[in-house]
Formats: sequence, structure tokens, C-alpha cells
Amino acid sequence: MVFGLGSEMKSRVFNPYILIATVLAVSLLFGIGFHRLEIDTDIIDDLPEEPVIQDALHVFKNHEIQDQLVIDVSIDKEDVGRLVEYAGRLEDELRASGLFRTVGLRDFGKSMPALATSVTRNLPVLFTEKELDEQVRPLIETDAIRKRLGVLHRDLANLDGIGQTEFIENDPLGLNRLVMARLGSLAPSQNAYIYRERLISSDNRHLLVIATPISSGTDTLFSRKIVELLDNVAKVLGEEASRKADRITLAPVGAYRVALDNELIARKDVKKAILFATAGIALLLLLAFPRPYIGLLSLLPSIAGTMTAFFVFSLMHKSISIMVLGFGGAVISMTIDHVIAYLLFLDRPQWTLGKEASHEVRSIGLLALMTTIGAFAALSFSGFPILKQLGQFTFLGMGLSFLFVHFVFPKILPAMPPSRPRTIPLQRAVNRLARFGRPGLGVAVCLAVAMLFFAKPVFNVNLSSMNTVSKETAAAEKLVADVWGNVLNKVFLMVQGDSVAELQDKGDHFLKTLEPEMSSGALTSGFVPSMLFPGESRRAANLAAWREFWNSARVSALKQGIEKASVEVGFAPTAFEPFYRILEPSWHPEGEMKIPEELQAFLGIKKSPDRSSWVQVMTFTTGNSFDSEHFYSAYRALGSIFDPALFSKRLGHLLFSTFLKMLAIIGAGVIVLVLLFFADLRLTLVALLPVVFSFICTLGTLNLLGHPLDISTLMLSIVAIGMGIDYSLFFVRSYQRYGDPSHPSFGLMRMAVFMSAATTIVGFFVLCFAEHSLLKSAGLTSTLAIGYALIGAFLIIPPVMERLLQDRENARSKGGSPEERVLGRYRNMEAYPRLFARFKLLLDPMFKELPALLNPGPNEVRTIIDIGSGHGVPACWFLERFPESSVYGIDPDPERVASASKAVGKRGLIVCGRAPEMPETPVPADMATMLDMMHYLDDEGLRLTLERLHGTLRPGGVVVIRTVLKPERKFPWSWWLEDLKLKAHRIPAYYRSLQEIRKKIVEAGFVIEHTSMPGAHRELIWFVLKTRQ
Repeated sequence: MVFGLGSEMKSRVFNPYILIATVLAVSLLFGIGFHRLEIDTDIIDDLPEEPVIQDALHVFKNHEIQDQLVIDVSIDKEDVGRLVEYAGRLEDELRASGLFRTVGLRDFGKSMPALATSVTRNLPVLFTEKELDEQVRPLIETDAIRKRLGVLHRDLANLDGIGQTEFIENDPLGLNRLVMARLGSLAPSQNAYIYRERLISSDNRHLLVIATPISSGTDTLFSRKIVELLDNVAKVLGEEASRKADRITLAPVGAYRVALDNELIARKDVKKAILFATAGIALLLLLAFPRPYIGLLSLLPSIAGTMTAFFVFSLMHKSISIMVLGFGGAVISMTIDHVIAYLLFLDRPQWTLGKEASHEVRSIGLLALMTTIGAFAALSFSGFPILKQLGQFTFLGMGLSFLFVHFVFPKILPAMPPSRPRTIPLQRAVNRLARFGRPGLGVAVCLAVAMLFFAKPVFNVNLSSMNTVSKETAAAEKLVADVWGNVLNKVFLMVQGDSVAELQDKGDHFLKTLEPEMSSGALTSGFVPSMLFPGESRRAANLAAWREFWNSARVSALKQGIEKASVEVGFAPTAFEPFYRILEPSWHPEGEMKIPEELQAFLGIKKSPDRSSWVQVMTFTTGNSFDSEHFYSAYRALGSIFDPALFSKRLGHLLFSTFLKMLAIIGAGVIVLVLLFFADLRLTLVALLPVVFSFICTLGTLNLLGHPLDISTLMLSIVAIGMGIDYSLFFVRSYQRYGDPSHPSFGLMRMAVFMSAATTIVGFFVLCFAEHSLLKSAGLTSTLAIGYALIGAFLIIPPVMERLLQDRENARSKGGSPEERVLGRYRNMEAYPRLFARFKLLLDPMFKELPALLNPGPNEVRTIIDIGSGHGVPACWFLERFPESSVYGIDPDPERVASASKAVGKRGLIVCGRAPEMPETPVPADMATMLDMMHYLDDEGLRLTLERLHGTLRPGGVVVIRTVLKPERKFPWSWWLEDLKLKAHRIPAYYRSLQEIRKKIVEAGFVIEHTSMPGAHRELIWFVLKTRQ
């Protein structure tokens, strides 16, 4: 395509006012969007709405560990006293900071005596029938009683018995120990003990300090205060310890640190990605353009589109994930392809118009944009909120960048003066990449076949992989997990209620339901508050079991055994009367067993985050026979369950099913869209070949690298299909539009494809060096997918397309009916002219009427003039009718001229122009046609056209005219529609009567040989004219 420029435009090639207005408007919109949007750093919130996963998140958010700061305090020697001393200093500093509601186990320690007293006084309602039989019965054997009383007597004789008199006389058998032992399941580690209200590890080197902040652990502003406080305390304690020749280490963990690390790492990655992506893209642009500074302009529409997308996104959402922001640099690189192509067509050795460059790029690249935008929009159906946000933000950025480059940029740069001749090595290198031919195709096929053996998707479903923390945080988490146990190695169940009493009642029901699991060994340990504070129904059932167990015979035997043993060890016979009273059938509890407020947090009971209800999280340790699926289905109705094993399994299945779903949705959408656009199955399959190649090679490479797929790599289907097919489409459309690979515009399109892929690869490649695992994973996957798609486009498309085009050309030349030969001329073209030709031949009665009009006709036709050639269908019909002829046509529309020129091929020339201009012919023409175009000419234009046409014909030359008469029927629907179309395009129409047309023809010197008005409505009229001999 040759671009032209009127002299009136040369005086203005740059409009600074529109540029300034655009910059101000975009900046304002971005500022508004930035002010409206909150940055969400909690990646786990972005998991999909699947019952098992949402249950797990519900439990995780309400577990006390989510709101707690846990600090492992350790020293390099076994000195519990010194360890407790340092921990005391730490706890004092935490309390003094005002940042925590509770610190340490002080409140729990203070409540333990009251708890023990409550348990001792309410023993009859704390044992089930089974527990009485299995745990209490052995304690009332004669030997067991004698042994127990002997231990008690010795304890009373030394310091261990101080303050224990009341407990001994109320519970000589030590039944309260059985009940209090149930609390052991709450300890983070079974290899730990409590000393001076602090939890000490069994090796006496570690002490655990637990504190509850006054604010949410995911509030990063608050988290910074905690970090600053702990840094200062660690420094002070470290200096103090060094003076005592100790080495103390503080290892703090908690949600506060994870949230802060995620934000800091992601922010750093975002800044680094945008900086290096922009710099890398800028370097590539400098190498690609005759005037390097022109290339840098490519960044402007991309940045403007991305900034404006930020504003539009703020109208749709209240917050934006930090992960989506991490794709800022990648979005800029993905939206730059149309800008590069536009500027490549603008930066030419001749004057060019911005609107013409825009039209050329839009003609080739619109389908590629639609497939990419459609692919990212399809992320809305992924079920993952973070992917939905990413898809919406990206397609907004791409769509708005497209609007900027095609509607705003041509206003800023209406025209571009010629560039100086300059050799661009990168252009030569890109052209050579597309010339590998069959050897390159063979290499691509061999690589794909080899990678096919490794192209198995493997998914990473580790919950911790969704967050990325610093090395210090990771080391602290590992230390705490090693010493105190990992919270994710257990099963959690959460229930909700309007009151603590309701939670107790629900606990009763759950505990009763759960007893088979405990008995079978599926659960080896666990704690439910109803074990210490049963609700009304469990108290009643336990009391009935107690009374049945302590029948009169058993009570009498027990008293005899105790009295006998008491005499032997030195207790008074009446020492245990208080205990005997709870064995009497008349015993009743003093009142409801309410859970003390100071114990609620320790027992996993607290207000929900929105303060609307009470929640209780219970922890269980699983055994070898535990069945995750059975447990979830059996107890899901009781509350929310978090089973890490089941969570990982379901997340893995969900990732795989989502991967397949996205692959199916995007693949089917792209195939349908491309098929509709091409209207050619073979071309559609050719365009998909590099996509299949990229998909196979990317999966294979990831497997070879040992990199499993995760949530971010669900983008593979979007990147490999939605974006990867862009490069194929640019190539296929260029073959359709330009035909010859050596065409200058084809070279520019190849350069645009390479630059588009290279800039996108730069944007994603930078993410490969991100610290955040999801950003890094997405960067690696997308880099591989785009890289392989580019390789596939350059190695696969050229040889396949050239073979396809040649086969079709050979098939056309082998013959067939004239209509088939005409259609064969359009077979390798774009869909519109191809379909236009097919329906024109099928529906227009012209081609059935022409043979009669031309019979008898000229004996020998070698030169034909076609005024208003359109897409060249009638011209091609004449070429097939007269095999020795050539057609010289003219049409005002460059797109129609391009189609007609390719259809005519070497048998003529179609130029861009408007009647009364005439195409140049080497000799006087034998025939001329004016088909359906006379009503576009005013009277003067028609006069000049007919006169000039008369002058170009040989004596006796024939002119065939078909024109439109103004209809006289009552409802000329087709005529109304055509008139509306002309008015919409602001094209004037000049309808004339039959007499007016005849007069114009005769005045031009023609002889009317024949006139006919076929059709029922008589609105089309044929004229066959001749010049005088």
C-alpha cells in the first residue's frame, strides 16, 4: 500500500495541544483511580468459592494463630531460669508498647487454680459412661487406692503438698487429673512443659511467648510498628545477653509478618518490573526504527491505556490485588504491539498520514486484538478472584491502549515527514528468521514431538506457596514449626453461635458425634471445650452415667478400700467425706458450668472478626486410619472444617479442572472467532499450529525445569492461546493482504510481530527475577509461552502458508466453470472480499444477464476499462469470459483497490482514483464497464466521465452500463436501506430518470445499442453503448 499526503497537511505534523490535554486527562484519571483503590496484599483471599477451600479459609481467618504474634525465645545453653528471665523482659516490653491486648500465659496461669477447683467440684458431669469404665474403674482397685493414697501422704509431707488439702479431700483418686489432661491436646507441642506460667521446650533451650495484637495482623501499617518494636527489643536483649556471655535469639512469626513481607516484596517486584521492562522495551524500540526517537513514542499509548485502565478498574472494584499491580510492566509490554506496528508504518521514507497508518495496522491486527482481549476477559470465568481481576485489568489496558493509538495518536501526529534512508540490522535479521523454510519447520516439529513426552501438567497446591516471605521470616517459621509443631499438620473444625452457651451445646453434639472417630483411631487426640465445660445435654447424660456407675455396692466397696488404705498410710478415716458426697445419688451441680472469660481465647473461643457472633476453633490430631473425604462429608454440617491434606487435594483438582476449563473456553472462543473471521477452516488450522507448538513446548520445558503449575500459571492458556495466536494471525493476515513475503509492508508486519513478542517477553522475563513466588512463576510461564509462540510463528507459518497458497493457485489454474475460476482468484484473500465475491456471484443477477447483453458482442476483446471496480468481481468475470483480455480499473477505496488488484493479478491494473479520472491503458480499449456507480456522480462528473471514456475507446468500442433508477413502488425496502447507508457515510447520491441518462449518453457521443430493465421492480437498467466507427 502506498501512502499519500496532501500538501495542506505537510505544514502540521505535530499537535502539542492534544498531547498536553491527553497527558493531563490521563494523569487526572489515574490519580482518581489511585485514590479510590485499596491495595490488597492478602493473596489467600483470592482463592475460589469452593466449599472445602472456603471452609479452610474461614477456619484459617478465625483461628487464634491468625491474630497472634508467636515468638520463640532461645539461648545457647540449658538454663531455664535465665531463659525465663529474658522472656519476662520481652513480655514487659510488649505490654508497655500498648500494641497488644494480651501477652504470655499469665492470664491462663492465673485461671488454672480456679479451673482445677471447678473441675474437682463438678467431676460427676465430666465423665462419659465409656470414660468411667475405661479410666475410672482401674483407679478403684484395692492396690490402686493404696498406691494413690501413699503418694498423697508423701506429697503432704513436703512442699509439693502445700495448698493441696482441699483438692485431696475432694478427689483422693485424682480424677481431676484425668480431666485436666485433656488440655494437653491444646499445647503446640507434646514435648513441652509449663514452668512459672511459661511454655518451655523439652530441651530447656526454647520458650514460647504468645501475644495478641490490638489490631488485625494483616494491617501492614500496624505490622510495621510491631517490626520496629521487636527490632528494638531484640537489640536491647542481645546487648544484655552478651554482657552475661549468653547468645539470645528471637524468632517472631505471625500473620503480621507474612502480610508485611508480601507487600514489601511485591511492591519491590512491581517497581523493578516496571523499571526494567520499560528500559528493555525502550532499548528494543531504539533498534527498530529509522528514527530511534520515534520508537520511544510507542510507550506513550501503552502507559496511557494502562493508567486509564486503573481508573476504569476503580469504578468496578474497591481494591486491587498486589499481584495484579505486579503485572503493570507486563501489561505495558502486552499493549505495545499495535503501537509499534502503527509507528513502523508511520516512520517511512515518504510522507505518511497517521490515519492511513492506523487503517493499515487495524486491518491486519484487529483480529489479534480481539482474540487477546477475549482470552483475558475469559479469566472472569476462572473462579479465582485474583485471575478475574487480572483479566479485567489487562483487557481494559489493552483495549484502551488500542483506542489511544488509533484514535488519539493520529490526532497528535497527523502526519510524518519522510525519514532519511537508514539500514536497520534488526529488520534484516527478522526477515531472515522467516526464511528458514522447510528445515525450520522440521526443527519445530522435532522439538514439539520431543517435548510432547514431558508435556504433562503438574500442579503445586501448597498453601504456603501463595505467599512469599523474606528469608528471615521463612527461617523463623521453620524454627517454630520444628520446635513447637506445625499448625498445618492437624485438622481444625470451627463452629459459630450467638453465645458461648450455644457453642457449649454445639460442642456437646459434636463431641458425641466424634467419639467413633476417636475410638477407631482415626483421631488420636483433640480437645473440645465440652470436655471441661459440657453443655446442658452432656451434663445430664454424664450425671446419669455417673450415678449408674456409682451404685451402692461400688460406693460401699470404695469406702472400705479408702478407709483401710487411710489407716495404713496415716490418713484419718473421715478425711475424704467431701468426696463421698459427690458419690451420693442426690448430688447436683451447683449451677451452669460457664466458660470463664479469661479462658475463652485459650480454648479457641472468640468473637468473629465482624463481632456478629462467637466462634470456636477445635484442633484434632489425625491417625493412620483417618479418611479426609469421609470426615469432611460426615461432619461438614457441624461447622467449617480445615483439613490441610483435603485442602491440597481439592485445590489440586480445582487447579486442574480450571486449567482444562480455561483451555476449553479460550480455545473454543479463539477457534470460533478466527474461523468466523477467516471463514476458512484450513487457514484457521494453520493459525493454530504455533499455539499448539507453544503449549506443548511450554509444558514440557516447565516439567524439565521441575517447575509445577500454580494459580498464576493458569494464565498459560491465556498467554499461549490468547496472546500466542496473535503472532500467527499477523503472519496469516499479512499473507492474505500482501501475498508476496518480499512486499515492504509484509516486512514491516514481520518487524511488528517480532517487536511485539520481544517487548512482551521483556515484560514477563523481568518477572522471572521477582522475589514473590507467584509473580516469578507467572513470569517464567509467560516468557516460555510467548517465546515458543514467536518461534512457532516464524518457523511454522511461512513454509505452511506458502505451500497452501501455491496449492490453491495450482488448483485454480486447472480449470472449472467461469464462476469457480473467479472464486479461485479470491481464495487466498481476506474473508470479506472472498465472501463478497461468492455472494456477489450467487445473488447478483448481473452475471446471468451479462451473457445475453454481450451476445452478439465484440469478437475480440483485449483491453477492458472498469470504472468503479469495487472488489473486482465483474472485472474477473470479464477476464474469464475473454481469456486474452486485460482489465484496467479505477476505484476510490484503497481497500477495494487492493482486493481487486490481487484478484486481477498480472492481467491488468487497478488504481486508486475517482471518476471522472481514467485508468491509463497501453492501447485504446475494446470495452468499458460502468456498473452500479453512475448515481455517485453529479452531472458535471458524469459528463466528464462519459466524454473521457469515449476518448479512451477504439472506434466501435463497447460500453456496458448498469445503473439505478429511483424506485416508484410503494415500499422499496432495499433501496431505503442502501440510501440510509449512503447517508450514514455522507456519500451523496444523484438519481436520474431514464430520459436524463439517455440524454447524457448521447451528448457524450455514444450510440445506444441496447437497453433493458430486468426484474419485477424495474429499478435497474442496462445500457450497451458503442462508439461510432
